[in-house]
Amino acid sequence: MASITDVVKEGLKYPLNDVKKVLTLGIIFLISSLVSLAMEFLVFDNMRILADMAPVETAQAALSAIPPSSMALIVLSWIVTFILMVFASGYIYDVIKYGIEGRSELPEFSDIKGLLVKGLKAFVVGLAYSILPMILFFLGVMLTVNESVGASVNAIGGIILLVAIIFAIFVSLVNVMALCNMVDKDEFAAAFRFKEILGLIKNLGWGRYIGILLFTVIAAMIISVFFGFIFGAIAGIISMIVGSAFVLALINMILNSLLVNPYVSIAISRVYGSIYKEATKTELETI
Repeated sequence: MASITDVVKEGLKYPLNDVKKVLTLGIIFLISSLVSLAMEFLVFDNMRILADMAPVETAQAALSAIPPSSMALIVLSWIVTFILMVFASGYIYDVIKYGIEGRSELPEFSDIKGLLVKGLKAFVVGLAYSILPMILFFLGVMLTVNESVGASVNAIGGIILLVAIIFAIFVSLVNVMALCNMVDKDEFAAAFRFKEILGLIKNLGWGRYIGILLFTVIAAMIISVFFGFIFGAIAGIISMIVGSAFVLALINMILNSLLVNPYVSIAISRVYGSIYKEATKTELETI
């Protein structure tokens, strides 16, 4: 059985096996970030239009005040961003699969339709697992901050909020193994076989499982902060030369989207696949 450090180290080294594919994923992240940035500018401009018209009596009146061309561009940017993120999720899906199979090469980008389908499945699974924690969280927040309901109800809201946070952490842990189970079985329903999923985590050991994930997150954060500092310094120097604060944010976003985000995403996903492989290996050894 591989140690926690071995699993994480292998995951961190894996993206370096094919830097071109890391950059390809980075280009997808970069395009998505640029589209999102353009959308934010559009939204900001239209918010200024609404502010100039204030007070606006109804939501319908507010929407009618926004130019149709701007609304169309905002909707289009949402759609493009969603498609790009689904495609990237499909690639991450394959990275997990390669990790489970123990393959050293990185997946290809050639099967566009297949990657979109896989990414959509991963998105739906993540959404399904997040619904209940989100409901509990918002319920807890509403009961906690609403002064009109009384101190006792506020206290109950605080308890619900605490339970929601703990439950969200538990669900996120289960979600990782659920995603891996779906990838391995190539069945959407496999992500919701809770007895099977919890059994895999038990085979690996909850302490070991959490330890690997925690170590991976810490390593990813250190890498992100380190390169974020370097890229921030580079962007800061260029922005001072150009004399624009916007250039600072833009260069920082470009470098992180192109280099750091794809590397971290692939490394973490590789660790997910390796964790699942270790869990199934342990299961076979106990039979």
